[in-house]
Amino acid sequence: MTREHAGKARWARTKAAGLWQQATELDRDRTGSWEDRAGRRRAADRLRTEAARFELMGRRFDPTPDDQAA
Repeated sequence: MTREHAGKARWARTKAAGLWQQATELDRDRTGSWEDRAGRRRAADRLRTEAARFELMGRRFDPTPDDQAA
């Protein structure tokens, strides 16, 4: 693995973590009408889908997570 791949993997994992956080924040928001809540739920689902995609990218670039790399 090259440094470039390690950097890409780190970026992808950071991006995924940010998307997971945004999805969690949307899930916690209970304000508004049922339509508003349903819209936020759909948006959170899309964010989780994108987060999973970025996590997969991170694994492809570097199969060992950052916290296990020596």
